[in-house]
Amino acid sequence: MLLVSGAIICILFFLMPQFTPDINAQVTGENKTSNKIIMHIHSNLNVTVNGKSLIVPNGIGINSTLWNDHSLDKFGTERKTTIFGMVTPAMSPLHTHDSSGTIHFESTEYRNYTLGQFLNIWGIPLEGSRVNLFIDGNSTDNYSNYVLKDREKMILKIED
Repeated sequence: MLLVSGAIICILFFLMPQFTPDINAQVTGENKTSNKIIMHIHSNLNVTVNGKSLIVPNGIGINSTLWNDHSLDKFGTERKTTIFGMVTPAMSPLHTHDSSGTIHFESTEYRNYTLGQFLNIWGIPLEGSRVNLFIDGNSTDNYSNYVLKDREKMILKIED
């Protein structure tokens, strides 16, 4: 039994590079690949509404109830079944895996993504509200067109 387990682990170890995206890949020629993740970075978003914390939910851009804008779908991943029978979900290129506020950018193309695009995917209503965005402590104009960057900390303050 131990020998069989060891053999399976060895096989998985040698097959892993085929199925693990290269997150440090360099852009060469065309930006687009064959639905393979070539860009994977993270930003952190905290949201307050009228001074009270709003949890950024798990599953934005993955869960169909939290995936309200599909305009970026061509840069995300498709639902697939792996050779091991596991099903990988379809994901928007901007999504959350938990409620920590971490926004994942997992894209099949190197491109800029904006906070407005993420908020549209989430479907959070902001019409008629005053919205202020702070990046690493500094106020930023035009939250909707703000281009997201790796490892930044954002605070979005929404007031009625």
